[in-house]
Amino acid sequence: MDKGNNPKITTAFKTVDNKELKSTGFWLNQLFLVFSTIFGVYLAAQSGLEQALKFDSFSKMEDNYYLRTSLYDEVKDNAEHLKKFANLLAKSPPKSELEYNKPTIEKYIWQTMQYSPTTLETPSEFLTEIRRFYSKSQFIIDAAISRKMSAKNASEQLSEAVDIINNKTLPNLKSSALKLQSELSKNGIQISSLKE
Repeated sequence: MDKGNNPKITTAFKTVDNKELKSTGFWLNQLFLVFSTIFGVYLAAQSGLEQALKFDSFSKMEDNYYLRTSLYDEVKDNAEHLKKFANLLAKSPPKSELEYNKPTIEKYIWQTMQYSPTTLETPSEFLTEIRRFYSKSQFIIDAAISRKMSAKNASEQLSEAVDIINNKTLPNLKSSALKLQSELSKNGIQISSLKE
């Protein structure tokens, strides 16, 4: 059967109104709808990315705050023990007394830091100064006990190393941790403060 000859089919095709498809307003409306959808998706993605980056940044900052405060506590404790040993050295005690009172430099936090992804976000000056302090202190202790260095000289050098760490490194480390705490606080993240 030929469709062109069927009057019902021809009439059905003729009644379809194509005027709207030819209208400029219709196409502009469709174009605006597509652009607004794309723009809306772009803005939503941009906002989501911005929030994700902020969350990641503040999360790392919080982790580094706790790392710095833990390191501060560990170094402070070690400095106190080493100061006591320096005072003992100043009295030039016998080797057996030095061996008995030999301080252990605790490095739990220091060694654990190598596994923390935020360690290198700690200013390198602190890491360098603490590494040098630990190394120098251990050298002085070993030299004094083995009598390769006089007790008086060892006492002076150890006291000097402890004074530098107590008067320069620890206050600066504490200050940097407090700056992180303040920055986090400004952004609504509350964390505990350093111990006095």
